[in-house]
Amino acid sequence: MQKIHSNFMLKENWNSINMPFPNKFNNKNNAQGAKTYEATEGLDDFLKVLEKHFFANAKLRCKQNRVEGKLDLVIDLHFNFGITDCLRHFNNGDWVNYSLSEESSTDISLVVSGALDKLNEQSTYPADIMEISMHFLDTSIIITRLYQYSIPEQIGALLTTIGKHFIYFTKGLTEMPYEVFIPVFEDTSINSNDCIECNYFDYWGLYFDKKQEHEALIYSLGKKKLYEEGISLYE
Repeated sequence: MQKIHSNFMLKENWNSINMPFPNKFNNKNNAQGAKTYEATEGLDDFLKVLEKHFFANAKLRCKQNRVEGKLDLVIDLHFNFGITDCLRHFNNGDWVNYSLSEESSTDISLVVSGALDKLNEQSTYPADIMEISMHFLDTSIIITRLYQYSIPEQIGALLTTIGKHFIYFTKGLTEMPYEVFIPVFEDTSINSNDCIECNYFDYWGLYFDKKQEHEALIYSLGKKKLYEEGISLYE
């Protein structure tokens, strides 16, 4: 079994893995709050590119590591529509002129990579996206970094994959997870920043609303299967 990151235990010979505890019912109305970050040249332009190409309100937090001389970005994109609207427009090819083709996913990644490259031309410290969260009206997609520039490189392919697997991780379109964590792994000791062998396309973590509780599942992209038993959740 390939090693990966997040908080779970599966029945079929899985070791314990870590996934962030869910924010049970995301506050979708925080998108109007002020952008907060440490001042550095180019951040405003970077956010404007994201807002333009994703039709979203972008919020940004920075973690500045002066010892290692780098800047980690945590990005929240807030949409005023549901993920199904996004995927429908992707399929129609009329959402930022992209469709769910392999070529279009490359274009989306180029947009984000290009914006980050321009930011790095002006920033005092080299910047990279540590996490990006896409908050739709009906669900949130949280993508964490696996290695340097992994999110800009893979975000297009991830959006394409979300569309292709949507019917499976929504239980045949019957239930919408309120949070999707991409990816999840088996080994919590792995430093995800150095985990180049890890994969975005093996396992995702899902949270479903069960009234006053939540249901935590693992989705296997390879098997198109939700694991509903033997899961142990840790904070």
